[in-house]
Amino acid sequence: MAFRLKRGVPISGEVRRIVLRQLEIAISELHTVGDPESDEAVHDARRRVKKIRAIIRLVRPVLDKTYRAVDRDLKEVSRMLAPVADGQGVIETLNAIAQRYHRTLPPSTIEAARAGLVRRSQQTDEQARAQGIVHIAADTLRSEQARITQWRVTADGFRAISPGLHESYRRARHMMIAAWSRPTPAHYHRWRRFVKDHWFHIRLLEGRCGDDLMSYQRRLEALDGVLGEYHNVILLREVLITDRFVSRGETARCLRVVAQYQRVLRRHAESLGLRIYSERPRRFVRRVRTLWRNTPRGSQGNSSCAHSTR
Repeated sequence: MAFRLKRGVPISGEVRRIVLRQLEIAISELHTVGDPESDEAVHDARRRVKKIRAIIRLVRPVLDKTYRAVDRDLKEVSRMLAPVADGQGVIETLNAIAQRYHRTLPPSTIEAARAGLVRRSQQTDEQARAQGIVHIAADTLRSEQARITQWRVTADGFRAISPGLHESYRRARHMMIAAWSRPTPAHYHRWRRFVKDHWFHIRLLEGRCGDDLMSYQRRLEALDGVLGEYHNVILLREVLITDRFVSRGETARCLRVVAQYQRVLRRHAESLGLRIYSERPRRFVRRVRTLWRNTPRGSQGNSSCAHSTR
């Protein structure tokens, strides 16, 4: 239950507790690169950095301005780790496409593309290792601990999180409409980022709301997964165009299948988005506020459904 706000504890203390815990785990995961297990650990560490930045956005309206330097450094750490973190995800997306469209793509084409992606990932890992990326990232995260310990939140209770919650919901809802209207990679990337923030915010709040947000949180998790897969498909498409692992004709065939898979993912994301963002932002926040206030003191929801630190 480490990524949940506890009842009866000031929001300021809870923010520091959760952020420092995520920071501590992220640092412990940054050792090396070069094998699937290490690269997965880098991916997990980057995910924790995103969770910390999401917390900052939730309480930013009432957080003292010292957060700005921390957020700037965390953004840079996330950027440094991105090439290593994304490599394995793109390979897994290719595997999903191979399974789904096995009658369209010959095994030889898939194997050539997979071998090319593996080589590319290895080159990325070698470059990251030569530059000492994971050690630089870990040192940067360690340097933030003292500053985070001094953070102060100038409001408490639901007042501390309601402006940030309203903004995260509004931005995700707005970008969903923009992505539907003009389905560019940039729009879907921003929608994914805002959905992830909103999902993390609900994970923080659901224990304070008696787990009445659990089903909503699961829909957000599903949407985040679909948009994450869509992001990997975009990366895969770019690599297929630039690196040419197979012949021109086979590349064109792969790109047609990738485009077909993109359409499937877009339809799925639209369906989930309609269910999640049907309310206007103010009404959504009012509903969460009612759940927050009506949850009995001392209740932390169903512990069997509680999330771990992941």
